[in-house]
Amino acid sequence: MLTGDSPHTPEPPPGPGALEPATGVGRAPAADAGVRFAVGHGFTLEQVARHSVLDLPVDSDHLHALRAGAEAAAGPDYQVHVWTDEVPDEHLAGIAVLQTRMSTDAPSGGLDFQEDPWDAERVRDAFARTLASGAHPVVCAVEHVPTGTLAGFTVVSLPDRRPAVVFQEDTLVLREHRGHRLGMLVKATLLAELARTRPAAERVHTWNAQENDAMLGINVALGFRPAGIDAEWQRAG
Repeated sequence: MLTGDSPHTPEPPPGPGALEPATGVGRAPAADAGVRFAVGHGFTLEQVARHSVLDLPVDSDHLHALRAGAEAAAGPDYQVHVWTDEVPDEHLAGIAVLQTRMSTDAPSGGLDFQEDPWDAERVRDAFARTLASGAHPVVCAVEHVPTGTLAGFTVVSLPDRRPAVVFQEDTLVLREHRGHRLGMLVKATLLAELARTRPAAERVHTWNAQENDAMLGINVALGFRPAGIDAEWQRAG
């Protein structure tokens, strides 16, 4: 199975000039050279991801209100942690579970994704590779205190050579812990951390499946604006 993606700006309006995935959500420009190349080589458009940008800093009062509302919804059973450059040994297994669940719980449209298992060593290695590439990984995780389970997380990458830019990586809340506004809690907490520790940052880039209403709703509430799309392609080999 071959997969690939092509970026496009802006997203085309509905109509004959737009190609839609089987999900029925999102569009790619049918006349674009990258789209014509993919279709001409037997690839099928299986998903469209929205590229969004958040201008920094976020208004502190707005961010505080969102964070306070999420904390109230989560209640005392959930505690947030923020780690930079490495994850404490006692939480490596929990991050590994969240990373594994990214391959099964995040919306994937028609893409033929299988479970991608992570363990503690792979998490440690991933953070080391990010550091070696000249960027700093920062993770905000929320712990379910009664069980010690890491119920959700969000990760960003801060490149040394581009201090104005923040790249949003994975964000996930385990299915069994959804409904407590934990997604907003970890993202708002991390943005507050960036305002404190990364004052040179000017914008955050993120990509989300167009059918992922829950995460897109969080991003819109935080102030993210659409900046284009990524067409996700697949072809059986």
